Amino acid sequence: MIYDTRMEFMETFIRTFHNCDYDAAEFDDKLSSDRAEPLPVRPTQTLYNKPDNWRQRNRIGLEKLKEQLEKYWVSNTQTFSLHLTHNHEQLVDDEEPIVWHEPILDHYWTFLEAGIPRWTRGIQRIMIENIEITKEHMASLVTALSTQVNSNDQVHYITFNNINLCDKGIISLSKLVDDSSKLNTLTIIHNRIDNMESARCLSRSLRNHARINHIIMSHCDLGSSPTILLIILQSYVSIINLSNNNIDSLGAVKIAEYLEGDPPIEHLFLGHNRLNDDDAVLISQALKRNTNLRRIDLRSNNFTSIGVKALLTCAFDSSSLNAISESNHTLTRIIFFTDTRSYIPSHIDNLAGCINRMFDLNRTQKILLALQDKESLLKYLANVPVELMPEVLAFPLQRDGNQHQGRNLGIVYSIMRWWNMLMLYSHH
Repeated sequence: MIYDTRMEFMETFIRTFHNCDYDAAEFDDKLSSDRAEPLPVRPTQTLYNKPDNWRQRNRIGLEKLKEQLEKYWVSNTQTFSLHLTHNHEQLVDDEEPIVWHEPILDHYWTFLEAGIPRWTRGIQRIMIENIEITKEHMASLVTALSTQVNSNDQVHYITFNNINLCDKGIISLSKLVDDSSKLNTLTIIHNRIDNMESARCLSRSLRNHARINHIIMSHCDLGSSPTILLIILQSYVSIINLSNNNIDSLGAVKIAEYLEGDPPIEHLFLGHNRLNDDDAVLISQALKRNTNLRRIDLRSNNFTSIGVKALLTCAFDSSSLNAISESNHTLTRIIFFTDTRSYIPSHIDNLAGCINRMFDLNRTQKILLALQDKESLLKYLANVPVELMPEVLAFPLQRDGNQHQGRNLGIVYSIMRWWNMLMLYSHH
């Protein structure tokens, strides 16, 4: 049966991994391969310098933006989303990847801001991408949107991508979050957050929000300030995506501190950062004390097989039976690799698949797995007091019903065959 073959392969993988007999080179090759994949590069105000001829190159983007802004003047009663975007498709050679603000745009923004409160159909989505907004227009835009939201609250998604949202802009956004009671997902990408006051303001708005459960804050350079990183983590939403934030060991300390406190977060994305094997040990220790997190994505960091093993130990610490029992049994996934095709039988030997299947085991299954060969028995039972042996013998037979009765009887037989049964009989 496929199930039996898969289980056998998985059990072999887990035993060899925790006995350090696994092929470390295979892990290292796979991890290196993932890191070698080029990341998508999108210029951003935090990193991108205007060229000398930026005004000339900005002209095409300005015309496109004016057309988009004008559209909302004409069809304001039919609007269900505010969507202003640039650089969404292929750019021409003489076009700027960002629409930089110029004074000629001021009256277009003013007309948009004045018209928004008159929209009668409400706004479900707000999305502005690769368009610089001054802090003055950001404040006015949020005021206008908040007026519309208060009268006809339908906003579920807000996305601000690469609009130069620093400092005062983040504080204005926090007000919009406060007013959007039905908001579910907030996306802030390519916007540098380097001010403590604005970070606290945003985190407080997210923490106090009744419905929001998902924030995406990639490419915000949060690794440059571990304190701000911790403030954002303490927003206490269910899903936080902090990929591509240049987070290193200083940030790892804050992440471990946060996870050890067992916050209500369920999914944490930390891919494409600068975490290393030492950071993996720190995060693993924190995860052992965490009962709420369900998934953590760590792909494309600077881990080797050593870091992978340290992280897997949080869910299956085979140093003793007590250590196995006290491992994290609520975490369902740690993602190390980009290729995670674990549900296809032909990929049974895939490393990601083996790791995923290990996280599918519960506490009892992990203990039973550890008791299946003589080496484990010698390791785990050598110092077990004789009076506890009847409970050890009964444990496999009381679990899993009849599904694995034959295998569990085999475990009991192995225990009785190896252990000093004469001592057990004399004790009773």
